[in-house]
Amino acid sequence: MRSTIARANFLSVILIGALALALGWLAAQSDRPLTSPLFALHVALGVLAGALLLAQIVLRLAVPPPALPARWSKGRRAAAAFCEFLAYLSLALLVATGALWGYFGGAPLEVFGHPLPVSPAADPRLADILGPAWAQPLGLGGATVSEALLAAHRLLGYALAGAIILYLALGGFSRFAPQTPPPESAKLTPVLIEHSPTAGLSSRLRLFGWLQFWPQLAIALASGVLLQFSTAGRAFSPSQSGYGDAIYWSLFAFLLLCAATALAFFYTRAAPSVAQADYLGVHKLTAFWFLTLGLAIGLIGVIVSFIGLSLSVSLLVAKTVSQPPGIAITDPNKIIRALDVFVLLVNFALLLAHFIGVGIAVFLTSEATRARYRFAVATVPQEGRD
Repeated sequence: MRSTIARANFLSVILIGALALALGWLAAQSDRPLTSPLFALHVALGVLAGALLLAQIVLRLAVPPPALPARWSKGRRAAAAFCEFLAYLSLALLVATGALWGYFGGAPLEVFGHPLPVSPAADPRLADILGPAWAQPLGLGGATVSEALLAAHRLLGYALAGAIILYLALGGFSRFAPQTPPPESAKLTPVLIEHSPTAGLSSRLRLFGWLQFWPQLAIALASGVLLQFSTAGRAFSPSQSGYGDAIYWSLFAFLLLCAATALAFFYTRAAPSVAQADYLGVHKLTAFWFLTLGLAIGLIGVIVSFIGLSLSVSLLVAKTVSQPPGIAITDPNKIIRALDVFVLLVNFALLLAHFIGVGIAVFLTSEATRARYRFAVATVPQEGRD
């Protein structure tokens, strides 16, 4: 019972932490982040994730988690353990830096309607606390404590997101999967006439997994850089916000692309287990769940990125048409900015990346359907052999 609670609490910590990150990112894109409902929900979920993390540490000491699969290499087990530790550490520091930022900066933070304490004194400079010898090398000589804490909070957010994505890509959550049925249940499983109907699918999973992973990773890195420039440019050149803003949709498409890239890497990791002869016999209902998830993420990503691309194109066309030749334009909202071009490129690249994921997912799903058919034809019930 305690192990089940520990597993559920671990998954809750990861999911709530990821949701808090997404809400914080979305709130930062609004015109008034501190008064945004998303920011209030971000703070509340952050505190809840911190409380669950504290409970998870206690449960981890009382109930050790399941060991990572022994078939993994030492490097993969070490990487998964490091990602789990990094997720714990970054989440704890995120809660601490967020609370301290609100305390020193005087931000009106509330947790489920209860205000958090703030410092009555003015926000001190970091150099006055650490000394110039420590603050100057970090480039924070003139920064206040709240500004330094906010910068650290953002970096820790990236660290937590990277740790969760890598942990998912490495298959760390498979340690919480149900155990293999005992040998006594082998009498009820079908007996295969051929060696393994999923052997060919395993090689295709490995090949097409890498073919999807590397292009999507490159596009995700390039899109992340362009999105960073675009979001930074909005502070100096504000534009329409909300559902009518193309960058709003590109952000969601980028998050979906990160999930699709991690899932593509998981294709390559799942290939050896798919090649086993009894894979479809043991995993009757959950076999190839990752292909269904990859297809769903790809289709949603195509729709979201297409909406963002349409908004970007319509904005550029509208600005081009509204510029009469030979007349100076004084309205900054009618000028085609580099920000608009960046968002257009991001949405186009994201649409291309999601198209790649959808195409590969459709092909692999069709191959999985054929493997299921071969398995059904090649199996003979145990009773018929007696």
